[in-house]
Amino acid sequence: MRTLLAVLSFIALLGCTEQASTNTPLLSNPTSESFDDMLSPDDPHFSVEERRVVLRVQAYLEKSAQKSVDARYRVKQTNEGFEVFAIFIRGYSNGRPLTAPGGHVTLILHSDGNVIRYIPGE
Repeated sequence: MRTLLAVLSFIALLGCTEQASTNTPLLSNPTSESFDDMLSPDDPHFSVEERRVVLRVQAYLEKSAQKSVDARYRVKQTNEGFEVFAIFIRGYSNGRPLTAPGGHVTLILHSDGNVIRYIPGE
């Protein structure tokens, strides 16, 4: 009986040891994700036209959410106008932005700046 109790205690202790998690965390690891090509709306790397498009998209997103939106953007010019990819920032860790899975959206804009299509993240 003592042997069985000792074995069960040992197994219980093994179950309590720290192990690497295989679950995906809610917020991304700030050091594992690069935001090099994702820019804030006022970033000087945006051209005047790209900045106009980003501000239009940001206003659209804020109107839809009915609150202020913190996001990083990537703009690509297309035949019809622009494609804007936005990643929503959920918070910061050591000054680096944190995101959540599915926390992004792609908007297709006509050359006049009107939103043609809204594609939510999954």
